[in-house]
Amino acid sequence: MRFTRTKWSGHALCTLSLAGLLLACDFITSVEEDPNTLPAASMDQLLVAVTLGAYGSSEIVAIWLQHLDGTSRQQLATSTYWHEEDFNSYYGSAYSETGLVSARLGVEQAEQAGRRTYAGIFRVYEAFFVGRAASVHGDVPYTEAVNPDILTPRLDEQKDVYQAVQGVLDQAIADLESGQGAGPGAVDLVYAGDVPKWIAAAHSLKARFHLHWVEVDGRDRYSAALAEAQQGIRDAGGDWLESHTTAAGERNPFYGRGGSDRRVAGEYLVELLKVRADPRLPYYYSEAAGAYAGTYLGSPPGDPVGDPGVDASRVACANHGRPGCPGIGYGTEDLDLPILTCGENYFIMAEAHAALGDDDAARIALDDAIGCVEDRWAGWGATIDLSAAKAANDGLIDSALSDEVMEQKYIALFHQDEIWNDYKRTCRPRLVTYNNEEIPGRFLYPLPAREANPNIPEPARQPLRNDNDPDPCPSGP
Repeated sequence: MRFTRTKWSGHALCTLSLAGLLLACDFITSVEEDPNTLPAASMDQLLVAVTLGAYGSSEIVAIWLQHLDGTSRQQLATSTYWHEEDFNSYYGSAYSETGLVSARLGVEQAEQAGRRTYAGIFRVYEAFFVGRAASVHGDVPYTEAVNPDILTPRLDEQKDVYQAVQGVLDQAIADLESGQGAGPGAVDLVYAGDVPKWIAAAHSLKARFHLHWVEVDGRDRYSAALAEAQQGIRDAGGDWLESHTTAAGERNPFYGRGGSDRRVAGEYLVELLKVRADPRLPYYYSEAAGAYAGTYLGSPPGDPVGDPGVDASRVACANHGRPGCPGIGYGTEDLDLPILTCGENYFIMAEAHAALGDDDAARIALDDAIGCVEDRWAGWGATIDLSAAKAANDGLIDSALSDEVMEQKYIALFHQDEIWNDYKRTCRPRLVTYNNEEIPGRFLYPLPAREANPNIPEPARQPLRNDNDPDPCPSGP
């Protein structure tokens, strides 16, 4: 299945001032700025703000889970699980002007204008930001968050946050299904105001968040995740993607980061793709350099003697100029990176069916997930034939089938944070870790947040793991 997706021009993607949320777009009514006051942002401006705020995945996760390896500076420290990092990416974005602040203002304005469908989209973003923060940090501010009268909000327990977020998504779906008021139209850079696609995305997000609690709640959460995924994103045309162009400031971040000496390909994923003869290898990684030229080679965690280091493969088609780019890859300037896809949705279904004892349904869902991956690459302009992977699923049962589901998902969700949530829950894939140490189970609260809010404990008083992930995975081979 092939499909096309509108690419926004550099001018249409807008420029964003975080301080005032002043955006320059042809399709958004302009705001006259009083030099003495900060103007209120319109719904359209707020929507573009939260859209951009949802962009990005954690390089820390990609290095910990060996999609990448760090070779110098803070990236090398990350590869050895040095845990005193600045983990501000998701905590900061959750509560910023491009996160919960704008999502809440958008809901308020939409409700005042009688535009419930528009409010529903803002609520999906609210759930996305807060659920993502809780997934990595555990207890986070929510009931008292972004309240100008509360400068030091208390932390809500992780499970309470997830429960509240599920309620927000339920309300979002009700708003979207109401049909009341006009939606955003072309201002929506994800679905151009397509309400059924937003409803499906909300269900897939609910499924993802239910899956995060399987380690504690067991079969009930698998059943809940399955019920939501069955109403979720079912084809690649409904994938929730970022939107990138070749213009400066709008490029796929892999285009620049993928060419840095600080990060190279992770050995585990490179070797896994080679063993499987997986056709995605050159779309993920470039060829290696130096003495390893003409091969694909990754770097193991840390900095052992004999490590290929900066000569290892890097992200394909990034700006490092190494050979091996097949015309499009994860480092291509204008590749629209995935946030939530039909591939992930079907992988959720496959895992849930297998855990609930229905291997036949699990194999069907796994084949559908792989089909979605093929279709996603077709949407990007590449032909990826994964028929061999589908055929290999036919005879799998029980734990072998569950292992294959998680390994295929690990491969498909390149550099996406869900590979860490999956690993914490299932201990798959079975990674050989640096010095046989445990991969960290949570992100520390970032230093700026700790300094600003006395309710956030110092690192020594923070838990090693979050409540939804009480048991560490075995370390070492």
